[in-house]
Amino acid sequence: MSTQQYDYRGKECPEGYVLVTRLLSKMNPGETIEVIMDSWRCATMIAYEFAKVASIEMKVDKLNQKDIKFVFKKKVQ
Repeated sequence: MSTQQYDYRGKECPEGYVLVTRLLSKMNPGETIEVIMDSWRCATMIAYEFAKVASIEMKVDKLNQKDIKFVFKKKVQ
């Protein structure tokens, strides 16, 4: 299964948060998505909220001084 990529740079909160939440709610088991954003406020909310969700693996990387990359994978149960 290929990784879907989304570029949400320029999207401020809460728009970026809502877009990521919608993506994650539609993910199928085994599916992986990458999201790049530049809103640290949004990234903090996403990291905090989805760290609690057991069905989703989340990795966060700081790409540069401005951009954050999330990689989400829905666990197969």
